[in-house]
Amino acid sequence: MATLKRNEIKRRPTPPGEILQRIYLDENGYTQAEFATLLAKVTKNKVKESTMKTRLNSVINEKRAMTAEFAIYVSEILGTNPKMWLNLQSAVDLWDAKEIIRKAS
Repeated sequence: MATLKRNEIKRRPTPPGEILQRIYLDENGYTQAEFATLLAKVTKNKVKESTMKTRLNSVINEKRAMTAEFAIYVSEILGTNPKMWLNLQSAVDLWDAKEIIRKAS
């Protein structure tokens, strides 16, 4: 059986927050505040709207990683698969780790 080798990506993968902002929020006319309101509702208001605004903004601005819990909330609103969001985050994390190792060598 032949082994397939994928070409290494030459650029940093697009972070999940950027995709969330550009493709889902911007394209559907949501502001971050409006989407944070929906996120709070998904938690049945167990998480405050203000907390969701902070989390959402942090993910979009790459100050915080997309967590499994947050991916589930986002997916419930958008009808996406939470694994998609985690795969996007994993790709960024692996790229960043490889870059740190490469620069240290």
